[in-house]
This record gives sequence, structure tokens and C-alpha cells, in this order.
Amino acid sequence: MARITVNTTGTQPIIEISTDTANIANAALSVTCLQDVTITNSTGIYTYTDFCSTDINKLTTPADNEISTNVVIDDEVWFGNTSATANTAAYLGVASISINKTPISFRVYLNGDSTGAFYYEGVGYVSSLAPTVSPEAPVWISPLAIAVDGSMSVDVV
Repeated sequence: MARITVNTTGTQPIIEISTDTANIANAALSVTCLQDVTITNSTGIYTYTDFCSTDINKLTTPADNEISTNVVIDDEVWFGNTSATANTAAYLGVASISINKTPISFRVYLNGDSTGAFYYEGVGYVSSLAPTVSPEAPVWISPLAIAVDGSMSVDVV
């Protein structure tokens, strides 16, 4: 059985976001230093019974898709890089993208972003930011979610 490894150099999960919802490659911002990643495809199921069948019937309903992660906050990724092209994800940073409710395109690489990498992609919104720090964990971390607008797709680079 083949496995998708994530614990060797170059195979860590990566989330790329772009403010160009038509093309993820345009000025994408790489969100790295992820602590965990959860990809949720929650297809709804409607269950019903009728007098024509002795069994319960089921139909699918639209899915509620979401990418969620916890990130170690990097100043350029979080607050943006003013030397990047204006109004790109790299320029704005994750915090501004969320605060301004900017639509994004995203790609979540399961095992690095090189040849043979598996990924999910789609469009959505960054949400659920909640930076936290403590004396016992003296580095800023935050949950980060991407609320997917519509469907996600899967592919391999």
C-alpha cells in the first residue's frame, strides 16, 4: 500500500492562496508552518421513507466544504509583504484577507508542491482566525479556516 508521507524534507503540507480567484498561480501566498490540516467534504444526506418501499431512501444534498488548520504565525504571511505586488495575497497577508472578506482561490498540497503532489483546490474565504500565545507556548499560533464557496476538486501536479 502506498502512503502519502508528510514528515520528510519537501513533503510537508502547504496551503497556497491567491486573491485572483480565476488563477491560483497569480501571486499565490504560501501558508507554511502548519501544525495540522483537516479537509472536510461534508456531503449532506436527506433521508425519507414512503409507502412504496420497505427500506429507507437517501438522497445527497449540497456539501459544506472546509479546510481547517492551525498555523504558526509568520509575520509576512500573516500581515503581508508591502514589497509584493499591490492587492495580491502576498501583499495583503492572511489577516487582511480575512478582515476584508476578500474572496480567494486556494490549493492545499498534501505532500509538498512539486511533481507528484496531491492537492485539493477551489475558491472560498479565510475565516476563524484567533491568534493566541502563552508563557508555556511562547510562539503565536492561530486556527485558520477556508470556508469553501461551492465545490472543491482534487488532482495531482
